[in-house]
Amino acid sequence: MKRLLLIGAIAGVAMGANAQIFKEGDKKIDFTIGVGAIDYADKNRATFDQHFTMEWGVAEFGDGFTVGAGFAVNNMYGGMFEGSDTGSYDYSYRLSDYGTVIDPATGLQTSYDDSRNVQRQGTGWAECHVAREDVDFLGIVSLHYSPMEKLDTYARLGLGFGVMNYIYSNYHNQQNFDSADFYEHNVTGTSDSYIKYSYNDLDHVRWDKSLGAKVVPSFSLYLGATYYLTDNWGADLQLGLINANFRGRQQGYPNSYGVFAVGVSYLF
Repeated sequence: MKRLLLIGAIAGVAMGANAQIFKEGDKKIDFTIGVGAIDYADKNRATFDQHFTMEWGVAEFGDGFTVGAGFAVNNMYGGMFEGSDTGSYDYSYRLSDYGTVIDPATGLQTSYDDSRNVQRQGTGWAECHVAREDVDFLGIVSLHYSPMEKLDTYARLGLGFGVMNYIYSNYHNQQNFDSADFYEHNVTGTSDSYIKYSYNDLDHVRWDKSLGAKVVPSFSLYLGATYYLTDNWGADLQLGLINANFRGRQQGYPNSYGVFAVGVSYLF
């Protein structure tokens, strides 16, 4: 009798351990943050990543396996390096030139105003900080299995597209740009004149930002595990290619990879 009870207890534990957490009809949201890298030619540079995933349990099969399907949105920022950028300006400023002139013979005073708009055009360059910001959108499928109580493990595959973009900031050491703030008042026995003008090329510059946004293929293939602290909330860990965007260094857009993330999950 005792042996039967022991066997029954072991079987009950085994069944509980294999009870699937993520089941058909369930919905699951993951929000994680992590690290990745930009694969520059000289070296990899780190990124800070954010990942949002939502999936639905669509089918159960075998001994406790569940297939999920959904979507993922990933954002990566970092890989900063010191670069340069060219800029152009094309604008006009007001040159004020006016006053009065006195005829010495007659003493007649005449006013004049030769004010006019002056056009400025040119190009220059500056050093700046350049960082990558990638966003990708993936359709995902996953395979879930619960090896023990409260633990859901999964393998996930995603396919979609990404947008690689460069962010330019902290422009400094600008070259070939000029500015002026001029004022002159001249008084003589026969005239009283004013000349004044002000301009600043950097107030009107349009930076080229030649490395703009590019749409690229993206995919993911990674493993994850969620340990549920309550019936709904869990701590989540992801490892592998959480997202990978491909373009190629030869086009100036080296590949980016998200490789590790931790966060929270909500099951409902």
